[in-house]
Amino acid sequence: MVTSDPGVVMDASAAIALVVREPQGQAVHRLLSTWNAEDRPVLVSPFFWLEVVNSLMRRNSWSGADTLAAVHRLDTYELETIEQDRGLVVSGLDLVERHDLTAYDAAYLALAIRLDAQLLTLDRRLALAAGQRAVGIGERRVSEPRQTYEREVTWPNYRSASAYLAKLRAEAVRGG
Repeated sequence: MVTSDPGVVMDASAAIALVVREPQGQAVHRLLSTWNAEDRPVLVSPFFWLEVVNSLMRRNSWSGADTLAAVHRLDTYELETIEQDRGLVVSGLDLVERHDLTAYDAAYLALAIRLDAQLLTLDRRLALAAGQRAVGIGERRVSEPRQTYEREVTWPNYRSASAYLAKLRAEAVRGG
């Protein structure tokens, strides 16, 4: 049985390393080039683009022209933007609490989990939360698999959570 490759979800940390030419940026470039040659989808969240622009202009003090050139460069890798729906938001909420992630990082992981895709990130905390789903760059583990550490969560105990989650799952199955 042949199954299609769900691809790889990429977060903004990997994109920033690439365009700012950080040491791991070359590895990101090689991966993206390989995946493009293999027609393997590289997926991003809609806010990925905002995170990239914000990081380049605010944190790195890039001009609008330089930032536009960086966004254009990222566009050459044929990144596919996947919409964020309420189901992913709720899944992300669980991941925020469970793994102490930012809402943005949790959204990347929620998308990767939903699509059964890998996750390309340079964020250590996000990679730990992703476990085996994380694409390794740089130092590789020798034999022990990456461990995920979870915290106690509170949100599933909220009174109407079960019905609300069932409704969101049904909507996701129907496509909207």
